[in-house]
Amino acid sequence: MSPAVCCRCKRLTAAPVPVRYIERASGPGWTLYACPDCAPHLTPGPLPAETAPPTHG
Repeated sequence: MSPAVCCRCKRLTAAPVPVRYIERASGPGWTLYACPDCAPHLTPGPLPAETAPPTHG
């Protein structure tokens, strides 16, 4: 995984933890990441797989 900026402490982390997916009205959404130290202090939101429409098979 690529480094990302933590949404809580704003530091760059080499081990980002996805904590929330933000939908947009137009275009793709984006994922917020937290560092391993901050992740336990955040309430996780829906991630892309949790917001995808169900597949019928």
